[in-house]
Amino acid sequence: MKKDSEALDLPQVLGSADDADGSAAMAASRKIDLLQLGFWACLLLSIAAASVSLVRPHAAGATGSILLITMASGGLVFLLWTVRGAGRFIGLFPEKGSAAAIANASAPRFPWIEALDEAVLVTESGGAPVAANPAFDELAALALMTGASDTGLVTVDRLFGASPGLAAPVYRLSKAAKAGTRRRELLPPVALGPEQVPAQFEVTVSPLPRSRVLWRIRRIAGQIEATGAADLKSLYVEDAPMGFFAARPDGTITYANGFLREMLGLPETAKNIRLDDIMRPEFVKLLGRDKKSGAPGRADIQLRARDGVEVPVQAITTWSGRGVEAHGRTILLPSPQMLNGESDRFALQGASRPMRADGDPMFDDAPFGAVRLDGDRVDGAIILDANRVLMELTGGRATPGSRFSDLFISDDEGPNAAAAALVQAVDRPVALRIAGQDTAHVNVFVTLNASGRPSVAYVVDISEHRLMEQRLAHGEKMQAVGKIAGRIAHEINNMLQVTMGNYEALMTRHPVGDPSFDNIKAIHEATMRSRDLVRGLLAYAREQTFKREVFNTTDFLTEFSILLRGVIDERITLEVVHGRDVPWIRADVSQIETAIINLVTNARDAMLSHRDGGKLQIRTSRTTARDAHAKGFDYIEEGEYLLIEVEDNGAGMRKDVLDKIFQPFFTTKEKGSGTGLGLATVFGIIKQSGGYICPVSVVGKGTNFHIYLPASEIPQPQDLVAERKQAIRPVDLSGRGRILVIEDEAGVRAIAVNNLRSRGYEVEEAEDGEDALELIKSKPGHFDLVISDVVMPGMNGPTLIKQAREQLGNARVIFISGYAEQELAKQLDDRAVSFLPKPFSIRQLAELVKNEIGTPQQEAA
Repeated sequence: MKKDSEALDLPQVLGSADDADGSAAMAASRKIDLLQLGFWACLLLSIAAASVSLVRPHAAGATGSILLITMASGGLVFLLWTVRGAGRFIGLFPEKGSAAAIANASAPRFPWIEALDEAVLVTESGGAPVAANPAFDELAALALMTGASDTGLVTVDRLFGASPGLAAPVYRLSKAAKAGTRRRELLPPVALGPEQVPAQFEVTVSPLPRSRVLWRIRRIAGQIEATGAADLKSLYVEDAPMGFFAARPDGTITYANGFLREMLGLPETAKNIRLDDIMRPEFVKLLGRDKKSGAPGRADIQLRARDGVEVPVQAITTWSGRGVEAHGRTILLPSPQMLNGESDRFALQGASRPMRADGDPMFDDAPFGAVRLDGDRVDGAIILDANRVLMELTGGRATPGSRFSDLFISDDEGPNAAAAALVQAVDRPVALRIAGQDTAHVNVFVTLNASGRPSVAYVVDISEHRLMEQRLAHGEKMQAVGKIAGRIAHEINNMLQVTMGNYEALMTRHPVGDPSFDNIKAIHEATMRSRDLVRGLLAYAREQTFKREVFNTTDFLTEFSILLRGVIDERITLEVVHGRDVPWIRADVSQIETAIINLVTNARDAMLSHRDGGKLQIRTSRTTARDAHAKGFDYIEEGEYLLIEVEDNGAGMRKDVLDKIFQPFFTTKEKGSGTGLGLATVFGIIKQSGGYICPVSVVGKGTNFHIYLPASEIPQPQDLVAERKQAIRPVDLSGRGRILVIEDEAGVRAIAVNNLRSRGYEVEEAEDGEDALELIKSKPGHFDLVISDVVMPGMNGPTLIKQAREQLGNARVIFISGYAEQELAKQLDDRAVSFLPKPFSIRQLAELVKNEIGTPQQEAA
């Protein structure tokens, strides 16, 4: 690049142009033309004859006056020609075309631009082209992909108009040209011609007299040969924001880009640098290990700078060619510890364009959008320059010269809503959206200069913040839906309980063969379907009743896979892969079975509809939260987990569908083919078990559900024996004991009371908590067992048991409800309680009462 002091003094050159033209013309007058010589000879002879007529008038006769007039005219012509006429400029013997040159003497002449080896264009201050040298014509023909004779004079903005990345520097140059000031810009690389050959230019504008501007376009040569690259696109490597070098098989470095030179402290003129000068010998061997295969090789190495400090990096090396003609090209990336901030030697540049000489890093590389504005009002301001982040946010639309308000749209209606909103953005943020990108939300903040004109605007991306707000609002909405579902399920369960109780009573009087048997059975089947639907709602609301136990998933899945093979289609291959040393978990076995069956049936439907079959795989493994975070599941809390993966190769799901799959009643199946509660039930079961479910899906490839369940300690042998004893179902359901039944639903209370009395128990009843408390206080220590609903008007079940603690003594407690257990024992000061979820069968109630009723007497003994 030439220094300013070495640049041509253009006004001086132009001022001396006329003198140079005059000197050239005088030199041309020395050439002799025979026709012109004859003309002057005839003119001189006429003058001589006229002179003779003056001396000897009698000899001249009547022609003397004519000769005298001729002499006077010729003398006058000669005098005017030599003193003030064209002869002063073109000489006594003018060349052919001199008259036309004189006629066009007022036209601009720039013959000196043809002597320059760079592309030169002279324009008016407004940009209209005036003259150009052949180098500019060749560049225009290459840039516009036309013939040299077809281009004509074109402006610089048209020359580089096809490259959006050049709009900003060309706009700044045009603005300097109009202002009559000098400016120099280094343009980013641009591809030219039909072969898209990359090139980079430096453009300078300088003012000329008569309101004209000189554009000088100098091409910067790339070091193509040094890189050892086969194509010319290696020109981009020099300014790449990462390290790159090329080397020969003997270890000689033929080229190192600017980033690497700066990192190692090497001068640009450094020569004869070898690989072992910048790294240890063992690292040199690592880079050459894939020389024969030609495949890219990755290695962790350390580079040694001139100050002796070693910098760890990741090197990706590719070799091409054979023998001494081979070339190795290596890309250097920061190592993981550098990305974590442990070193500042390898600082990646964030700019996507070369640094300008007058660039401001705080503007160009700011982590938010920034733009310089020009205009009297914010709503009509024009963009002067935009930084990298804003260009990325707007998809390259923030080009200089465009209207700032055109980048945004407002949620308010109207064509000028965004412009009106920007007026309110002065000194305070205004929320808008990027035009053409509905999900890109930004806050715009505009500052004014001292004269009150818009100067700078800041555009902050708040898309993730908006997404979090939407997720929070969605979560609150779904939580409210869950609460409503729980309350509805509670009421429906009471009605189902009455239906089931009466069904069992009718079945004893109308056995198989009775004319009414089929009708009663149909009622029972409808009741069971309703019960399953309610359980799905409760599972989604996370208020389903759980009977947790610690178990081994390997044994569980081995037995359960036999049932699964009957659920899926024969066209689907089921594969169960057990991990090694998988942890035990504490959960409700039946609920985990329900969750897996729902996932398997969904996978089955997806595979059959997509490819008429497929492969379903269930895998288990031990994992940790750190492994989950590495997969992108950052919300999983620290700890050890059992990972169950249910993967299919079905149709997969789009992201918009994947975001809704756990919502209740959402389904992608045909109408009438699904309730939309399958995955909502799975979600509720896993969450209520203290785990996480994370779906990953790719359209056309399939879906993988990752289920993380907290690991539990392996139970002691005596605990397992106790659980087995408790699971034994009694044969004789009759018994003795005093029982208090508390239930606000009269139908449910009547069924329970009548059934227990028929089995030999002394039963008293109460319709709410207040009546039950009075009854207990009136008979302290009287009852052996209390059966109470959890949710009742007024005083609920747990509150009743806490207030009647002293009067109940060692009485056992059974809670019945459609809600979840919710650690009721902790609410009752660790009193031993049992839980029976609604709707329950009469036999289930009788079995539980039988297991509980004899305990007080045994403890007393």
